[in-house]
Amino acid sequence: EIKRYPTETPIDELIGGGIEEGEVVEFYGEYGSGKTQIAKTLAVMVAGIHNQHVVFVDCEETFKPERIVQIAKNRGLNVDQVLQNIHVLIPVTALDLMAVLECMPENIQPKLLIIDGLTTPFRVEFIGRETLAERQGYLRKFLYDLKRWAKKTKTAVIVTNQVYADPSATPFLPLEYRELAVGGHSLYHAIDSRIFVRKAQGGTRIAKLVDSSCYPPAERPFRITDKGIEPPSEPKKEGRKEEQVATATEKPDIPPETHID
Repeated sequence: EIKRYPTETPIDELIGGGIEEGEVVEFYGEYGSGKTQIAKTLAVMVAGIHNQHVVFVDCEETFKPERIVQIAKNRGLNVDQVLQNIHVLIPVTALDLMAVLECMPENIQPKLLIIDGLTTPFRVEFIGRETLAERQGYLRKFLYDLKRWAKKTKTAVIVTNQVYADPSATPFLPLEYRELAVGGHSLYHAIDSRIFVRKAQGGTRIAKLVDSSCYPPAERPFRITDKGIEPPSEPKKEGRKEEQVATATEKPDIPPETHID
């Protein structure tokens, strides 16, 4: 039986019910789009609900235990258990990141590996067009090893990534085709499902499955709360039309009640 780890949001509908063991899923988007919140929420759920080990590789040094505690508390989970099951690694260089698979904490077999800011160490270390080929070579090698490791150990893997504006794209294209994931084609063959995350109106976020080896393109909404990520809020229902008409008939000098969403 294939094990999946759900987010308990509509995002699960994009990828067959949740993040599958042995699969590598990329969430990419601009800063503040919600990709890291997706990763942190899943970390808490795997650590707290499933009582499994999670390795969180923090490439951008933005991991805050306070947010993990907040998500766990508001979901009614055992905070101590969650914190004990989440192991944070901070790679300083690209070579540090490439060594992560060989340097897992002893005596644990994580069921979820998160790499937050996958391409950051490579972009920081390899600067300039003259180093591009070398950078892409290291990135391809790491992704190849990562995919093989995920399959071998049956570990679900999430990577998050930044975007850059494609200068050749026309402004009429959808946003996911104008903002591309850093790393280019080196990522495409190593990622099982690629999900673009963007902001929408009213605090809602949209997760769009752009490419997958198993599932068709689709998009689903979610929101960020003190529980991490959740399904979008239910829209307020307007009053029944006939009731409004009756009110207007009985009191012609008073306008019917206006319902504002």
